[in-house]
Amino acid sequence: MDKSLRMLLEQHSHNPSKQYELAGITADGIKHYILSEMQIAIAEDDWEAGHVLIAMTVDVANQKLRADILNNLLIMPGLTLHQEVTRWIQDIGHPSSTPYIREMLERGYDALQYTAYSDEGITKWFSHALSCIDTPESIALIREFASSPNTGIATQMRHRLKRIAEDD
Repeated sequence: MDKSLRMLLEQHSHNPSKQYELAGITADGIKHYILSEMQIAIAEDDWEAGHVLIAMTVDVANQKLRADILNNLLIMPGLTLHQEVTRWIQDIGHPSSTPYIREMLERGYDALQYTAYSDEGITKWFSHALSCIDTPESIALIREFASSPNTGIATQMRHRLKRIAEDD
């Protein structure tokens, strides 16, 4: 994404139709556009473009499509915005995110070392998102990983289960 387009997209944040026009796409092409442009941003180490693309994602009106884009961003190799993406997943609370969070938990956190967070700190992002999704599947995933051999993951998931029980 060139700098002039990035600036135009930023200027028209919260006006998706204008952003789509500027980017030369239709609403139907937004998922492909964001995911392919994010891969380019990652390859070029262009964190500013990455933030613009996430901002475009959160302005997608269709909640299911927005969740789908965020889910795919979460598991995208090389992404360095996992905490931000996970926070938006948490805010949406869409059930389709549960398998993607499972994938992140199963992968381990080697690719997330850029955050300088401990395993427990990273797991906190995912445990919050799962509790906000609040389906039998998402709560079962918290329970499952409360027995993880990784003590950081297990500790945070047990803590989240305790908080869920307190809220009931």
